[in-house]
Formats: sequence, structure tokens, C-alpha cells
Amino acid sequence: DGVLGVYLFYKGVQALACARVAHHFWTQRGSSGKLIAKLLQSESADVYGVDIHPGCVIGRGVTVDHATGVTLGETCVIGDNVYLMHDVTLGATGTGKEFDRHPKIRDGVFLGAKSTVLGNVEIGQGATVAAAALVNKPVPAGYTAVGIPAKLIPPKDVSTRSALDLGKAK
Repeated sequence: DGVLGVYLFYKGVQALACARVAHHFWTQRGSSGKLIAKLLQSESADVYGVDIHPGCVIGRGVTVDHATGVTLGETCVIGDNVYLMHDVTLGATGTGKEFDRHPKIRDGVFLGAKSTVLGNVEIGQGATVAAAALVNKPVPAGYTAVGIPAKLIPPKDVSTRSALDLGKAK
């Protein structure tokens, strides 16, 4: 219990720490840094069961709960205060390196267990992707995506919904 226990025993925290170090080497240390970053990523995937590409940009306050099976692709961008459950995949729909091919997850998003977001799509601020949903199109801020393929459910609060739809909410 306590903060020390979180750092010692929560593999989501440990995997994120490894990913942040690998990202530093990937972006700041040239070709030899990329080699070190790939080594860290590979070891982290083996030890924690979490595959985070070193190119993935991860914001502050991100939680990877249970962690097992999480896969985050190279050009993913994850905002602040995002919550990922186990078996979340943020993947590409193609293999080309000439374009940005992974999802952009904005601040305050919840990604449910076994959810998959594919392609260069945006999941808007405060949105929810339900467990086992398959998302391949943008999800507006505050909306919930459910099902395979995902259907969008607007927020219940009409005042929040109109502000989110207009891009005025923070």
C-alpha cells in the first residue's frame, strides 16, 4: 500500500516508466538511441506484456490499469489523464511509414477493456470507448463509442453536449 507499492508492484506504472525512457532515447539520442529504445521496448513487452512503441507520445497522468495486452503504435498520441484498461490496442490500418497512421487520444478519455482504435482517428476530449469496441472513425468530445464497429452515443447532458459539439468545453 502507498506510493512505494504502486511503483514496485503495478506493472502499468512500470511499463509507462520504461516507455518514457525509451521515448527519450528514440527522440533525443540519434540512431544509437533508437537501438537502445528498441531494446527497452522489447524487454518491457517481454516482462510486462505491454507493447508501447518508443515513438508513441504519452501525456501526464496516464493510467494503464492491469496493463496486460496493451499495444500502442508508433505515431499514437495520448493526452493527459487518459485511462486505459487491459488489452487496449491503438493500432494502424496500414504499414507505410510515410504518413501518420495511429490514433490521437485527447485529454480525459477512458478506453475500456479489449477496446481497439485503428487508424489515424481522433478520440475527443472526455470521450469513452466501451469495452470490446472497435473504433475506426473519429469520436467527438464527450461521446461514447460502443460495439463492433463502434456506434456513437452522445452525452446525456444537453448543455454539455452542445458545448462539446461546438468545441467550447475544456
